[in-house]
Amino acid sequence: MDATPNQTPLFGIELIRDYVLTDLLGSDYRQVIYWAGKRLARQFPVVDESELASFFEQAGWGTLEIKKRKGTAITFVLSPPDTTREERPQGYFQLEAGFLAEQFSCFNGCVAEGYAEVNKELVQITVQIDPKDPLEPLK
Repeated sequence: MDATPNQTPLFGIELIRDYVLTDLLGSDYRQVIYWAGKRLARQFPVVDESELASFFEQAGWGTLEIKKRKGTAITFVLSPPDTTREERPQGYFQLEAGFLAEQFSCFNGCVAEGYAEVNKELVQITVQIDPKDPLEPLK
């Protein structure tokens, strides 16, 4: 796997996500990786929606685009980078879904949840915002 000066090889990251974490977490992988994404969003907040695509590219997660908005739901399409493995573990993209959900929680001051679905070469991530459920202040 070649890397240009501005690009980090993803092989090491994929080894950890595809093999190490799935072995360590077992059946809890999907839930833990989702909450890890939420925690990452708190540690690396973006100013607004316009920075999300840039963050995804810099993190090596792929190209992110908004597909549609309907009411309190936002649907994204994620084109992940080429990988070293054809099949990904169940729940693999929940990290990205958790990250987006937490960013939208912060943008809107209310609870937001996300989920990812794999469709061929693309991943669809839907974030549902719940404006009736305000965030609790952190203690």
